[in-house]
Amino acid sequence: MILIEAGERTDRHFDAKLLLASQLAARGHPVILDDRTLPDRLERYQKYEAARFLADLDRVEVTRVIVIGADTIGQDTLRALRHRQFGPGVAVHVVGRFADRQAAIAAQSRAAYALGREPEVVDLAALQGPTLVANAISPLAAAPVPRPLPERTPQLFVVLRQEALEDPMVLPFLSAMDQVPGFRLHVILPGKGKEQVKATRYAGLSIFGLSELSPATFAARADIAAFFGDGVPGERMAALALDLMRSGRVAIDCTAGAGFVAAGAPALRGPEDLGGLANYVQHTVLVNRRQIGLQAQRSPWLIARSVEPLESALGIAAEPATEPTAEGDAARRIVFLPTNGVGLGHARRCALVAAELVADGAEPVFAAFPSCIPMLRAEGFGCLPLVQKSPDHPEDHANDLLNYLRLHRALRPGDRLVFDGGYVFDSVLRVIHEREIDATWIRRGLWQAGQLQGSALDRERAFAHVIVPGEAFAELNNDRGGAKVHSVGPIVQERALPDASERRVRRDTLAARLGTTFSELVVTMLGGGVAADRTAQLQAVAAISEARRGCLNLVVVWPGAVVPPGIAGWKQTRVVQTRDALSLCLLADLVISAAGYNSFHEILYHRIPAILVPQMAAFMDDQERRARAASGRGLAETVLAHELLLLDREIATFLDAGKADKVRAALSAATLPAPGNRAAADLILGEEAP
Repeated sequence: MILIEAGERTDRHFDAKLLLASQLAARGHPVILDDRTLPDRLERYQKYEAARFLADLDRVEVTRVIVIGADTIGQDTLRALRHRQFGPGVAVHVVGRFADRQAAIAAQSRAAYALGREPEVVDLAALQGPTLVANAISPLAAAPVPRPLPERTPQLFVVLRQEALEDPMVLPFLSAMDQVPGFRLHVILPGKGKEQVKATRYAGLSIFGLSELSPATFAARADIAAFFGDGVPGERMAALALDLMRSGRVAIDCTAGAGFVAAGAPALRGPEDLGGLANYVQHTVLVNRRQIGLQAQRSPWLIARSVEPLESALGIAAEPATEPTAEGDAARRIVFLPTNGVGLGHARRCALVAAELVADGAEPVFAAFPSCIPMLRAEGFGCLPLVQKSPDHPEDHANDLLNYLRLHRALRPGDRLVFDGGYVFDSVLRVIHEREIDATWIRRGLWQAGQLQGSALDRERAFAHVIVPGEAFAELNNDRGGAKVHSVGPIVQERALPDASERRVRRDTLAARLGTTFSELVVTMLGGGVAADRTAQLQAVAAISEARRGCLNLVVVWPGAVVPPGIAGWKQTRVVQTRDALSLCLLADLVISAAGYNSFHEILYHRIPAILVPQMAAFMDDQERRARAASGRGLAETVLAHELLLLDREIATFLDAGKADKVRAALSAATLPAPGNRAAADLILGEEAP
């Protein structure tokens, strides 16, 4: 393993280590960072970038040590080198930009005293010449990144300083540029610039934080990048420009001091005024893009600063092993990632779509949280376990860091990822970008007012397709549209309806299994957990059932769900933990249910009389609208959570006054849209839904 160290234990030196580690890892070299050298304050993006490199040096075999920023090598680094006592078989290189020969000898001597032998010296000033960024710590070597798809629309990235937003014309210029045909605009801003733009009426712009992705990942996404400001905007953006030019793409120097061009870089000199960029890109860059890229690649300046001379100087110039890439449809794996907590709604929906893919001969697998793994494995799907969020974790994203590592190791470039959830985790977003994943977002519709905005829309851009499962009723299909948003019919589980004889046999079997008899069966599945406390409603239904002769109330919950302890005191109420609630609902005389997407549509499509008690929370879809759409058509009844007296009356009306039969007849006569399971599977495979 190659250990990367830095001359000093500062935030800048650590970030420089991350830059070099990411670059060498992308080249196939096995790179690690000492987990004991983390700075006291670590930015969130640094945690994700560093996670896959951190190692306990006592548990790995180090074959080479690279110390960057060695021109200012400090005592902490020297003590670490002395403590490790690397043997003679471990090559050590001290890398820096030394003012003169004497400075290089001094750094070598300090390191030699700590090591007990002479290290190799790599003087970047002699190897590369002047650097793009004054006092740069990272070697900043240009490395090629994967070629973009030739048929895609050119992607233009504009790099601005945060102070640029003080100009009131900047955002209008960017908005106008975003409408120009011929390229797709993205903006990179440092600090809180992204949040500042998202709080304006220009929130629809594609904005990235400067540290949101690594420079190599930005370079893989970009065809053209324009850099504004007083000079070269730091080591990260210098690395982006170098990788772009090395890959035959275009870097435009729009800085006030012509920082790139003045340093000798083969960048185009563009307009310093943002308002002139669109015309420059259209009429100068796009028409000559290939020739500009080839000319940059032949530049002696760039060749001297390419990664191969650096690898050679570090003794790692042998052709590195390349990472396996999925080639062809047969090799491309399909990985589903449902974001389930205690409930299994997302996983159930994904399993239904995955079953359609299995019928096509595909072999989809899941990356899943513990709650839904037993259900998925029981249905024959392989599962990569993910780590559930816990209050015991030191940070709210600690589990997501682990999930990032697992996903990054499991997924290969070219694989397909199907994400089902309301919020796209950082781990998912990073892996999509870093692995060039063909990603699909299954995003349930029926958002509450003002809910589908901000980060949800911002992260939508990472996905090739967004699939919105439809609702049973047209007025509920109000998801925001767009070129990549595809609506399909309701994704719903379908079972054959039992006839009267089969239903009677199944009810008798259930009675024998529970050790009780009943003439009326009520199934209650109101959910709960973080969304709402349903203790009062569960107790009310239990009390109503207790007062009815021959009535059995089954409180159906997911395995692992928490049930109020008082429920156990009722003789005619039983708690059933199951992943197959539909089988019980098909036997019920009445179902009392929340109006979540899956349970709602299973009730409608299987003609089950139901009282709907919507759950409502800030992060949930609009269950009340869904419930009232059904009750307004006579296909169910809606009772709000606080309407306990109305709940009592409605239960009696359904069971004693024939309302259950009327609702069942109305459901049998209703025309519902065709399920969208098949259409969703076709979209995941890259086929347009009919």
